[in-house]
Amino acid sequence: MASTWIESSAKGRNGGPVRAGVWASVVIGVHPAELDVRVMLEILADDEEFGPLPGFLAETRGVNTHWHVPIPPQAVGTRLRYRAVVDTNSAGRLMSPYQETIVRPNLPDRSESPEVVSLWPEGLVGNRKMTVRVDDRGSTQDIYFPTVGLHSDVRPAEGELPRSRCHFRAIVGGLAIGRRLDWFNERSAWDVFQHYQGATNLLRTELTWRRGAVKVVITDFAAMGGCLPSSTQGVTSAGQYFKRFRISNSGPEPIDALFGLYVAAEVNGGIGEPTLSWQDGDRALLAANRGHGHVNRKLARSSTVEFALALDESGEVHCEPTGTDEAVLLRRIEVPAGGSTEVDLLVSGAFTGWRSDAGTFQHWIRPALAWFRSTDVDHIEQCTAQEWDALIEPLPQLQFPQPNYGVTLRRSVLAAALHTDATHGAVASGFDRGLNAYCRPREAIALGGTFDRLGVPDIGRDVYRWLAAAKGGTPEPSYWFQKYTIDGQPEWETPAIDQTALIPWGIERRYRRTGDADWVASHWPMIERAVSVCSGSAGHPGLKRLDDLGLIRSAGLWDSRYGAFFYSNCCVVAGLRAAAELAEAIGKSNYARDRRAEADRLWNESILAELPTGGTGPGLFDTATGRFLEARRVSNRRGLWADRPEDWIERSAALDISLLGACVPLGLLPASDPRIRRTADEIFRRNLISSRSGLLRRWASETDPDAGDESREAGSTDLSTLATLWMARYLIQLGGETGDARHWNVAVAMLDALLGRLAPLGLAIRSLGKHARTLDHDPGTGSGVWGLHSMLIETMLDLAGLESDVVDARITLRPALPAAWPSIGISRATPFGEVSYRLDRPIGGHVHRLEFRAELARPVTLDVAVTCPELISLGDWRGSPLPAPAAIDPRIGRVAWSLELPAGPVALEWTWG
Repeated sequence: MASTWIESSAKGRNGGPVRAGVWASVVIGVHPAELDVRVMLEILADDEEFGPLPGFLAETRGVNTHWHVPIPPQAVGTRLRYRAVVDTNSAGRLMSPYQETIVRPNLPDRSESPEVVSLWPEGLVGNRKMTVRVDDRGSTQDIYFPTVGLHSDVRPAEGELPRSRCHFRAIVGGLAIGRRLDWFNERSAWDVFQHYQGATNLLRTELTWRRGAVKVVITDFAAMGGCLPSSTQGVTSAGQYFKRFRISNSGPEPIDALFGLYVAAEVNGGIGEPTLSWQDGDRALLAANRGHGHVNRKLARSSTVEFALALDESGEVHCEPTGTDEAVLLRRIEVPAGGSTEVDLLVSGAFTGWRSDAGTFQHWIRPALAWFRSTDVDHIEQCTAQEWDALIEPLPQLQFPQPNYGVTLRRSVLAAALHTDATHGAVASGFDRGLNAYCRPREAIALGGTFDRLGVPDIGRDVYRWLAAAKGGTPEPSYWFQKYTIDGQPEWETPAIDQTALIPWGIERRYRRTGDADWVASHWPMIERAVSVCSGSAGHPGLKRLDDLGLIRSAGLWDSRYGAFFYSNCCVVAGLRAAAELAEAIGKSNYARDRRAEADRLWNESILAELPTGGTGPGLFDTATGRFLEARRVSNRRGLWADRPEDWIERSAALDISLLGACVPLGLLPASDPRIRRTADEIFRRNLISSRSGLLRRWASETDPDAGDESREAGSTDLSTLATLWMARYLIQLGGETGDARHWNVAVAMLDALLGRLAPLGLAIRSLGKHARTLDHDPGTGSGVWGLHSMLIETMLDLAGLESDVVDARITLRPALPAAWPSIGISRATPFGEVSYRLDRPIGGHVHRLEFRAELARPVTLDVAVTCPELISLGDWRGSPLPAPAAIDPRIGRVAWSLELPAGPVALEWTWG
């Protein structure tokens, strides 16, 4: 007897459910196996006839045939009712019973990149207790919690890979208007513009639909201020991250749409037993990992981490699991004509420092959800914006001809603040991959000093609190490691001496800017510990003094090679001298005398000693080339020190940007010293990527023919913001010492070239490489808090040249005025009060005019030295009031004078030339 049936009901791609916007198919069975038949699928979409769809013979199986029927893409939520219809010659028309299915929402398009969202994120938001990575289309890539970076109990599965995740792989919004869900990360459906909201860390992504009059504005921020919720024990819960979706309709008709949110979780790296479940009573999606143990602490997850994702109360929410760690949240919304509708999402994080905590949701998540649903989210957003406003309020105001300098400085300060942890005091190196979301002491010290220089001292103070806690009470070895988790647990124990030696140097710089001797005394045990390491008591075979050279061997600045490096030993000299100054400040004169003598021996007898061709004695100055060597006895074995001559390069003549460290920032040599100047010339010549760009790589290979490829640094050929800005800072100082304005011009050109390659949000640099990624910047080469943001800020402040020294009660003014700039100035808060200046000089002219304004809380000494290229005579010297005659050095055109300023308002003006 002839018959037909549905052999395989409607299925989507790969046999899954029928999803919107994707072709589906049905398999129809027919008996008997006749080829002279017409097979069709009669289908209704929401009770509307769709028409008969033809079937195509798939196979003959015995006495039956199977026919494949493709179903065109349908809209989300469509109810499909279908049956098989077969016309035969012998039996007439045959029909099967009806079947039904619902079209499920489509998942985000994965065809544009290997992942759901763009490979390299651009945006960052946070509240200094958590950090969130957001891609260039407003999709969340990852969340770092409970710190701004990686915690000792929270780690990605593969931290060395750019695709590694801490807690989430994607949180992506989407909108369906009578069809498939157009996810916001799909370039074919949405045009995008992304920017920060004013001078804050609230990120706005504006999406314009290409198929209609619909616009979506996504605002991402982590809540800050006094409006945060508390746990049941009354502890402030800082892990509150918001995504606000504002959907507007500029068309003449209202829109009935479906809002979707795709979530791909990977809590705590996805290792152990992570779960993703819908909590119906709390109307929230719970992503959790309750931890697992391991004998190796670095492989364990000895904590409970949970995240609740909840939409606001403006409508019902349906949750559809789409995988073991994936789900889609759906809500029907109406957008009136000419109006808008808002959908708010809260991602609330909770963390407890032990495994299998069954009360985390009850004590942390549930109170946060109640707070979210009972609080005005507009107020939370405004409160958060005000907190960021308060951070940048004391920042210096640059008065440069190019206004983009001031904008970039504020953005770099805001970006740098997102790397600083308010709880522990640590500084995350960067967020381009999991491997970099740790704290390196050298970078934390550098950024802390930058914030001190900006007049934001709390962050710098917290850095040294973290450094003290990281080694407080721990047994040998006594040196500070290469990197730590944000909560201060060792992550990589590589012995690089500069990480330790820079501690007393950084403390001395901070003491000069604050004058707080009591704070120095409180950190004296840490200073002594750092000095003992610099004196050879490290307790590690890779970090020791080479007696015949008098130099200290350790890992270098880039932590991958071992040797007696010029930069590392300069850091030791600077650290010992700084410790001597600090000892004097707290009354330890004998200790200070010994440290100065030790530093002088290392500096004069081991570093500056001239090393003739073929010489094997001490010294890092090569008489053959007239410049400094990068290192002595560099190991050929990457990541391992060498104790045998056959395993090392006796003298490395590589051109590493860190060779400038003796001048900038350590101040051991003037920029005009012939040795450092010859070194800088060679670095600029060999490391310049192209004469047009003015950008540098950080390392060039040795000229020594005995050097092997093993000595190369990874990534040494990439564009380096650190190298470019380091060279610019050196040239600014060199121009002031020599009176040659060409150095300033080159420095400004390099800075402009770098600013011209900033990515749209100013958080990274677009690469020059041939293999640049979709967003045209490679992680690790142009991003990072030290290599980009800290150095950008320092370079701009170097140009302005206004500094204060509380210990000496002195304000110094050393501005740099490039030839193409008619003026330069700055207004800033100092420990003495508000101070500002403006230096004018018509382009091509020689008459200079300096205005100085201040509101001083105490008397200070003003020390001015203005380098005026090509000025050979003081000319008509005028002032109000006129100080003692200014001194001029006609060789370099430097005009200098000093005067005592009383407390109270000060308004001064001078002209010369």
